[in-house]
Amino acid sequence: MSQYDVPGLYSFLLHTPEAGLRKMFVDPKNFTEVHFNLMMKVVRACDEAKFTEHFEKQDFPKIKMGPADVKIKEKFWGEAMNVWNSRGLLTPAVATKAA
Repeated sequence: MSQYDVPGLYSFLLHTPEAGLRKMFVDPKNFTEVHFNLMMKVVRACDEAKFTEHFEKQDFPKIKMGPADVKIKEKFWGEAMNVWNSRGLLTPAVATKAA
């Protein structure tokens, strides 16, 4: 079980227009255009369950990665989490009680 509301994050990334996401995230120091493109490749390649799984394992689905992607993939998840957190998108998971 993740400590974050990953399905909520996935839904936001999937349903928000790309231009809006680009304005929100791309920043030359912490989250470059390459980071953004890799993030969108992962979102498009996954459903909610798969995205959550890759998020927790900090790995990637089978996607085509260019040289720029390969260069950042080691640090991608940590850097993405920092940006999502700083933008208020990584909210703590709400514990659901078993009925």
